Amino acid sequence: MARTPRKRRRRRRPGGGGGGGHDYLSGLPDDVILAILSRLTTRQAVTLSALSRRFRVLPSQFGRVDSALVADPALPLPSLPARPSFIRRLSFAPQTRRFSSSAFGRLLDAAADRGLSELAVRLPRSSFLPQNLLSIRSLTVVSLDSCALPRWCPAACPGLRTLKLHHVAIPQRMISVILKAAPVLETLEMVYCMGFAGSCSMESSTVRNLLFKSALEQREVTVKMAGLRTITLYTRPKVQSVRLDPAPEIRKAYLHIARPRVKLQFRIRPFLDAGTGLTCLTLRGMAIKLLSSEYKDTPNLAVQFEDLRILSVSLDFSNERELIFLLKLLESCPNLQQLTLSAVDAKDDTALPNFADHEERFSKLSCLTKSLEQLKFLGFRPQRYQKELFIFLLTQATNLKKMAVEFPKDQEAAVRRILSVRKAPTQKKTTKYKQYYLELEYPVEPNCS
Repeated sequence: MARTPRKRRRRRRPGGGGGGGHDYLSGLPDDVILAILSRLTTRQAVTLSALSRRFRVLPSQFGRVDSALVADPALPLPSLPARPSFIRRLSFAPQTRRFSSSAFGRLLDAAADRGLSELAVRLPRSSFLPQNLLSIRSLTVVSLDSCALPRWCPAACPGLRTLKLHHVAIPQRMISVILKAAPVLETLEMVYCMGFAGSCSMESSTVRNLLFKSALEQREVTVKMAGLRTITLYTRPKVQSVRLDPAPEIRKAYLHIARPRVKLQFRIRPFLDAGTGLTCLTLRGMAIKLLSSEYKDTPNLAVQFEDLRILSVSLDFSNERELIFLLKLLESCPNLQQLTLSAVDAKDDTALPNFADHEERFSKLSCLTKSLEQLKFLGFRPQRYQKELFIFLLTQATNLKKMAVEFPKDQEAAVRRILSVRKAPTQKKTTKYKQYYLELEYPVEPNCS
């Protein structure tokens, strides 16, 4: 017969929990415990209620709700029997389009009376929002997705700091009204917003961070924000005019200009000349081509980007003007640490310029011998100009620590022959960017061959 295992008797620690000692937390009055819980998040307070039977009723007496998700505006907000709870964040996402806009307005009024500070709304099929949405004075963060603002609604949001508009139908007039009614607005996101009648103009002196992606029907984009520190701008092929006013405090800029269907009126030179404090600059699409046209009559840039550490550009290596602008830009970045080159629209070797014509200017770049630590080459093809430039950068960048190259699968042998000019102890091959991607790490003080 099998022996029945003997049950081990649990030892109680003297003065501890489990009835062996005094429970000081459970002996506190309810008001003191609620005062302690008010300093915790709602999730932490609900977790604490599982410790004992007495704590099970604490969430119903909690005086603050961190977040509430409402799918039906007719449902009441969570509250106490005696007094309403404060609500920090309200998310409204109805499952169907059949909901009452007036009931949603009453829901917002009830949330405003309870100190609502963050509001997130996602409606199906661009349904209209109630007119009192932007009249909640306690709002600091507003996130709207797949909805539509009325042509006119009062805006009074003195504490609004973050505004996110994704797939929102909003007229140009309301954009101006909101920016004027938000004196402390710092972050603005407008992604595929509609209703601008072909043009969008944004003017504010307080916005610090801007994310803008144009919709299909937009033709003009104008940004007048002198206090900008970061900007991310995407355009569509129908955009015909882009204007960025100077922002002396700009630190990070990401500009992706799509190839326009008609001639594009591009005015960004004043913006770039004023950005002497830039630390990160990314030029994608047609940005460097349009900038090269603006600077074609100047032998060198008029400013020095002393603080610029990260530079990423997409350029056509068969375009002489774009290569000259790249040289001008590198000459103005004496402390550059990370450089990314993306080859686009590569053509035959017969159409490429001669690298010997630019080698002397490349050899005078101070960043190659002093500060450049990371180099990345995307879309590399072992054509004449790209190959000679790649070899030059590998041999002249004396402080190079990391290098990465992305190339077609059938060019692996040619790429490895080029990389052999500088031995790397560490290599890693992946399929990043849907092609072959090779990463190399060099010692701190490499010996160039």
